[in-house]
Amino acid sequence: MTDNSDKRFHITTEHSKELPNQFFKKSHELIFSQLALTAREHDMMALFLSRLNREHWTDFLEKRDIHAPQYTFHADVLKDWFGLSSKQLYPTLRPVAERLSSRKVGLANDSAEEFDFIPLFARVKYSKGALTIVPNSELINAYVDYSAGHAQINHHAFRSLKSEHSKRLYTLLSRFKDSGTHLHPQRIESLHALYGLLDEKGKLLKKSYSQNKVFIERCIKKPIEEMAKCLEVSKDLEFLIDEKSGNLGFAPVMQGRRIIAIEFLYRWKMSDNQAEKLARAELEQETVPDNPMLQLVREAYQIVMAHPLEGNLNEKHLLALQSVEMGIIALPEDIVFDDAFKSKLNQAWG
Repeated sequence: MTDNSDKRFHITTEHSKELPNQFFKKSHELIFSQLALTAREHDMMALFLSRLNREHWTDFLEKRDIHAPQYTFHADVLKDWFGLSSKQLYPTLRPVAERLSSRKVGLANDSAEEFDFIPLFARVKYSKGALTIVPNSELINAYVDYSAGHAQINHHAFRSLKSEHSKRLYTLLSRFKDSGTHLHPQRIESLHALYGLLDEKGKLLKKSYSQNKVFIERCIKKPIEEMAKCLEVSKDLEFLIDEKSGNLGFAPVMQGRRIIAIEFLYRWKMSDNQAEKLARAELEQETVPDNPMLQLVREAYQIVMAHPLEGNLNEKHLLALQSVEMGIIALPEDIVFDDAFKSKLNQAWG
């Protein structure tokens, strides 16, 4: 097999000081993707994201290069990031890299008989103490498009967490730090997807998670308890107590006697961090090619609001609208799914 790595734009990280001092970024689309990762895989993914920069993709975006850039992290960086010795690097990172290289993100719509599963990476390689990651160029929008929103994640706090569910929930809460943003109550079914608990057919990987008591204990209570006890996390994030249930950090949303959703109760202490706000504002000015799924949402919105004057909705439009409902795609400010839209949607689709 021909090795094309020398033709790629190559980003090498030899020292930890080349990484961000505090935060790494993760796009809204990646945060709300259906992706199951172990704790170590979360950390390896975070290492890659901490070095990711849209400028690395300039030649690819402008069609001067057909290859995605590759990212190489040398031993000193790996030892510091993962808290390992030189002898521990190979045996510890090999199974992590092997699993991560097979992970996929995607959307599925059984009613329309459509699915799209995309591998995260084209290659994950370890040689002579260095880890090389080549991202899948099919996910370029998910990786470097922050126009739909993103999280600034404190990597010191993130890496100090031991549970994969704690890392997942910490990332989700990090998406909603600013006073103008709010994480709405999340339906149990949506949380199953966000926590990566579903297979490619949308079925729970473990039947025990179908029991709300088990799911809440393992994926809500324990992660919140771990974060509350973690010094790195508690510096910036405070969990509140639900007066009605006495739960720390969350309140169940009931329908009769059944829990149908979870409202997270938390407060960021450092929401006025000026450096973070500046970084966020700069990112919001960046532009990348429009996400194809977002283009379909815009098309669907225009068709619905102009019904019956402009075209017809198809199954792809419906898939895009469902991805909005699931939180995988964030709506831009100029599109509002209000009661008027929902009423017209029923007419346009019906």
